[in-house]
Amino acid sequence: MARKTKAEAALTRDRIVACARQVFSRDGVTNTSLEHVAKEAGVTRGAVYWHFRNKADLFMAVRQQTGILLRFGDFKTGDALRRLECGLHDALSRLAEDKQARETYEVMLWKCEYVGEFAGVRNDLMAAGNRFLAEATELYGEALKEKLVDPALDPRLAARETFCFYAGMLKLWLADDSGLAVRDDVLKVISHHIESRRLKKTVRQKAV
Repeated sequence: MARKTKAEAALTRDRIVACARQVFSRDGVTNTSLEHVAKEAGVTRGAVYWHFRNKADLFMAVRQQTGILLRFGDFKTGDALRRLECGLHDALSRLAEDKQARETYEVMLWKCEYVGEFAGVRNDLMAAGNRFLAEATELYGEALKEKLVDPALDPRLAARETFCFYAGMLKLWLADDSGLAVRDDVLKVISHHIESRRLKKTVRQKAV
């Protein structure tokens, strides 16, 4: 049999990762073997082992997309609070529209136990969380300078509250298949969370 080209090998690897994401999302990481992934991808078990040392190695390839929903887009218009709101809206819209992102987060937040060989993944997940905190802290700091929020607001604590709110909302959104608990109103809930920080116009005018 002819040796595969690099391009063909890359395509096979991508297919294995995509199928692993689907199987992990459907059956859970613990219940999935590399044989299951190979069957789903239409390749041999040996082909899986050619690209990945073990299930943990394959899992890490799947989780590489984790973090895209914890990064803010480069929004140029609107004040700091509006840009924070738009960033959260954009991330949830990506979750709704991007099947790959949805499956990835389903695996990370609901379908994996972070013990044994997977224990270190929690540190990777928190690295993405720390980037979110840094960006949110900066935006709340700008809002403070712009006198959009209470002068007593601590940007660092406000960012952590928003992070807890957002991380919990992501997990609930994934579980809410009916849409009755979170999904149907998620964008309104985000707007309410951010707007609750904003000083009323009359209060801002007095502050000036």
